[in-house]
Amino acid sequence: MSITLNADTSSGLVMTSDTSGEIKLQSAGADIATVDSSGITMASGKTISNSGITSISTPEVFTSSGTFTVPAGVTKVKVTVVGGGGSGGRGTTYINVSGGGAGGAAIETISGLTPGATISVTVGTGGAGSSNNGNAGGTSSFGAYCSATGGSGGTGGDAFTTTGGAGGVGSGGDLNIKGGSGGAGYQYGAYGLTGNGGSSILGGGGAGAHGTTGQGTPTAGGNYGGGGAGLLAQSGTSPAGADGVVIVEY
Repeated sequence: MSITLNADTSSGLVMTSDTSGEIKLQSAGADIATVDSSGITMASGKTISNSGITSISTPEVFTSSGTFTVPAGVTKVKVTVVGGGGSGGRGTTYINVSGGGAGGAAIETISGLTPGATISVTVGTGGAGSSNNGNAGGTSSFGAYCSATGGSGGTGGDAFTTTGGAGGVGSGGDLNIKGGSGGAGYQYGAYGLTGNGGSSILGGGGAGAHGTTGQGTPTAGGNYGGGGAGLLAQSGTSPAGADGVVIVEY
């Protein structure tokens, strides 16, 4: 079956059909395009215009601190800021060592910018691994517009803990998001399960491990801003938190 759609100048939209297996688009009886099993064929002299499509710029992604320069013709940007993740704690006996918290996040649309102006960008680093209590992640920010603190480190040592590292918090954004808290882990008899790291809006938390003195291998926080898992081992340092990030879209 074939269908012909004709935008007629006098009769309006006219639809006719036959058995040719095509769909024809017409204007005032003149072919514009034909659609069949092989695809779309434009009539002679006709083209498809993309004038209604708005181009999307590749975002500028800051994985370390730097400076954003407002491009020519740009007065409005969308910014996503994520703080660094906290590292997990480390313990040496079968206890419930906790994971680090994830970095918080802030998302803001900023208008009224001046092309050529510069804005300072700070990217918080993830908390470094530790042989005891975990370390907090650093704060990320986009000028004075918005910021997000890093997650807290997990609890280590040889004492039982009931909470994981707290997630960081966003501020100054149109949307401010708290990072996920690290897991406290679990202890049963002679076995311990270390806590997972908290997850940020972009990065998953590190996975905890089980055993009496480190039979499993916990992992670091995922990019960007995930918290590191706790570690149960006689030596070494806990998994680190992931660095934060600042993303500028325009």
